[in-house]
Amino acid sequence: MRLQSASLLLALGATPVTAQTALRVQPLTVEVTSPAQASAVSVQNGGPRPMNLHVRVFDWTQVNGQDQIAPTTEVVASPPAMTIPPGASYTVRIARTAGPVSMGERSYRLWIDELPPPARQMPSGGGEVDVRLRYDLPAFFRDGDPQPALAWRAYRSGGQLVIEATNSGRSHARIDNLRLEGAQAPISFGSGLNGYVLPGATRRWVAPAGAVLPTADGNVTLVAGVGGREIRQATTIATR
Repeated sequence: MRLQSASLLLALGATPVTAQTALRVQPLTVEVTSPAQASAVSVQNGGPRPMNLHVRVFDWTQVNGQDQIAPTTEVVASPPAMTIPPGASYTVRIARTAGPVSMGERSYRLWIDELPPPARQMPSGGGEVDVRLRYDLPAFFRDGDPQPALAWRAYRSGGQLVIEATNSGRSHARIDNLRLEGAQAPISFGSGLNGYVLPGATRRWVAPAGAVLPTADGNVTLVAGVGGREIRQATTIATR
């Protein structure tokens, strides 16, 4: 299953939630280091009515430069469903049942869905329950202190400009404020969180429609926040 953004998605990674919602979740990233095998997330109902929640965990990989998720039994959430009274908080335990990670890092996505009241839960065409809103959180289980190692490139392909990052390290890299400078005009790939590059994987970003694209063989500077540190790398636009 490809991981896509939607109007109901209120949190991706550690991006602060800006929509007005009674549901509050902390922390927005789950990180567990061996020998520990579990962590916890606090969910709070700040509204005036009971809140029904459904919690699921997915295996998270990246294929052909895109995020992919699939059901997993390696990590479980307990409880997987709950009704939170107004003003109350619950603790959801996130545990890896497959045992501690012995090398590097494993990546998962945690979905916390707020469901409408039972009388309003209408099945969609795929037979799934309607979702009022969703928190989508990354969860990382690692051994020791592995580090990412990124290699960047930029190229023109089919009239588009693509930035590609390949991570040969053993830990994820969080990417923020990705942009190119030194072309006819700076090209932003989005402010704030641009996504993650998982260990052993490649992630791609396409320049937004309407951007003035640099020519092939043009020289630009790639700028990005990687794990909270800004990197600047001179890059020549290739063709593909």
